Amino acid sequence: MCCRCCGVTQQKVWVFGIGTLMGVSGLLSVIWGPSFMDTLIMKQLPLTPTSKTFEKWEELPIPIYLHMYLWNWTNAQEVQANGVKPIFEQLGPYVYREERKKMDLEWHDNGTVTFNPRRIWYWEEEMSGGKQTDIITGPHLPSIAAAHSMKDSNIFLKVMFNQALNANGGALYTTHTASEWLFEGFYDEFLHYAMNLNNPLAPEILDDHFAWFLHRNESKDFEGPFTVHTGVGDIKEMGEIKYWKGMNHTGWYEGECGRLNGSTTDLFVPDEPKEKALTIYIPDTCRIINLEYSGVSYEIEGIQGWKYEVTPNTFDNGQLNGNMKCYCPADRYPDDCPASGATSLAPCGDGAPMYLSADHFMYADESYANTITGFDPEYEKNNFYIIMERKMGVPLKVVANVMITLYMEQDSVIDILKGIPSFYAPLFTTSSQAQIDKALASELKLVLSLPSIARYMGVGLLCVGCILIAIGSLLTWKRKWYGQAEADRLALRDNEVIESETEVVPRNE
Repeated sequence: MCCRCCGVTQQKVWVFGIGTLMGVSGLLSVIWGPSFMDTLIMKQLPLTPTSKTFEKWEELPIPIYLHMYLWNWTNAQEVQANGVKPIFEQLGPYVYREERKKMDLEWHDNGTVTFNPRRIWYWEEEMSGGKQTDIITGPHLPSIAAAHSMKDSNIFLKVMFNQALNANGGALYTTHTASEWLFEGFYDEFLHYAMNLNNPLAPEILDDHFAWFLHRNESKDFEGPFTVHTGVGDIKEMGEIKYWKGMNHTGWYEGECGRLNGSTTDLFVPDEPKEKALTIYIPDTCRIINLEYSGVSYEIEGIQGWKYEVTPNTFDNGQLNGNMKCYCPADRYPDDCPASGATSLAPCGDGAPMYLSADHFMYADESYANTITGFDPEYEKNNFYIIMERKMGVPLKVVANVMITLYMEQDSVIDILKGIPSFYAPLFTTSSQAQIDKALASELKLVLSLPSIARYMGVGLLCVGCILIAIGSLLTWKRKWYGQAEADRLALRDNEVIESETEVVPRNE
């Protein structure tokens, strides 16, 4: 606006008009700006091939580290010979950097997408607390699992099985390097025998090598496929698992305990109440895991998040919470259910007496930990938790600790089990850990700030509009507009001329 080019009236129109426009715009921004920005953000969140969400979902932009702890059975010979109490020592962590990518994406018209998750692990020597060449003794799972399957067989079958076990590499324990236990694998004579055994009652053996993560590295077919909701059409379903391997129920546990729901941990429903529990499904755990709201908040990279963690109810089997009874295998219910604190993996592990629990049996019944020497749970170290920013549904930090154990008990017919005590042998602890980095945190903070930015911009516009109106009012009252003096002088002169002309008008004679 050029004051020299405008008259006083035009100046007033400009100042009062702009002031009123800015004031009204600012007021509307203060009232509706934040909700408008929230709506706009939520419209951008659903997963589509061209969305920002897709870029970060297809291939996670932050590093994930797999911390593996292996348990070394230090007195295995004495246990087998004399039945003494087993002693285990936790070794590690053996740390691997994990890269995740969704493969073979197939988009569906009902707002879902199907994919195969691929994971690649890279050894991180400097972050590890042990070497891949560490020698570790652990239970011989193939032998123990096979022996357990014969537990209730008649004496004749058990004697025949015992002979075959002794003649074909059966053992109570075995010793290998950390890398062999984890990914590399080792040849196992008993597995080779079982793989070539034509027994329709025995589970199918596909390989005569053994490792906890055998053939997992770089595989895109081991875990999936998953079908999840994209949030298109219903943002409150975003990330929810609809199918896994074409099913919406695992079939391993009855009722709700086998139903698939929750998240794969890569995508969560945004803008949920902070008190609502997080539900996740990890194929290796064979079940959903509910993480409860702790009421504790943390600030990570300048972003506030809330902590969700396992509780004594998480791995309950019905003793603490009646709704969890379905995690007791149907063939053991109700009199032979495991004590609270561990879930039997037998339904999804071909009957092997393996158990899933919090690390070091934290929150579990003391009967588990008392069977060996070596368990010493610490809340901060062994906890399973997620720190979640709930508005956008973004995990700020993940520490997922779970432990796998093998139940071993004596058998008077099977030689490798004669005279041993009953105990829960820890096999390994896995801990997936990740934390948001500065780059991603900066993007998230900007998005979270947009509603506040809209409000502050509204306040600014409202203030500027009020100031302009106030200045215009003051200038009008003080008659200080640019050119006002000249306008007043001209007006005064015009008034004087009119008055003088009125005075000299001749009288009618």
